[in-house]
Amino acid sequence: MSWLYVFKPQKDRALFSASRLLLAMGVTPNMVTLGGLLLSMMAGLLAMAGHLYAGIFFFIIGAGLDAVDGSFARACGLSSEFGRYFDSICDRLSELAFIAGAVVGGTPTSAFMVIAGSMLLLASRIYNHRKGLSSDAAMFGRPERLALLIAGLLCPAPFDTAFFMAAGILCLISSAQALASGMRQNNRLLLEGTRRNKVTVKASTESIFTSIIR
Repeated sequence: MSWLYVFKPQKDRALFSASRLLLAMGVTPNMVTLGGLLLSMMAGLLAMAGHLYAGIFFFIIGAGLDAVDGSFARACGLSSEFGRYFDSICDRLSELAFIAGAVVGGTPTSAFMVIAGSMLLLASRIYNHRKGLSSDAAMFGRPERLALLIAGLLCPAPFDTAFFMAAGILCLISSAQALASGMRQNNRLLLEGTRRNKVTVKASTESIFTSIIR
């Protein structure tokens, strides 16, 4: 996970009052997530029309909403399995909409490496999650990915492609970390299960032997 996530408790506390206010106004965390997606789509349209800097501005605002929805859900006890998946899918759609618009507007197609890496990381996390395993070992998260994306958009060639490539490669590394961590967790659980079975079999055998003796 992103190193910035260590500040999640502080962020949750800072946004607690605002989250309760939004809930009182009838706003839900999924609405905030959807708002971030809509802003990113607007950013993509602006970038497509040649207004890249304006697009980046709205994309950053949309990404900021992504930092709010999770805290909002936790503060109001509205966290759910659907919300987590909805947030992850909207994050990728936001990036795709913005990057696609930027590419049509003149950004090098190498920007799609960011999308490829992002989707690979999402797939690895979904794989682990469906098996009940954690993906926290992944060192590279969305904040770093978006920082490299925006840096690439602001830099001239060939530095733009270098930043996009770095984002894609770091996503690949994080995906491998997440899967490797999941495999270790799975092996640990299997080992613990085997040990428990051995203890159970041994206890049953001793119980039967004691009964025969008596």
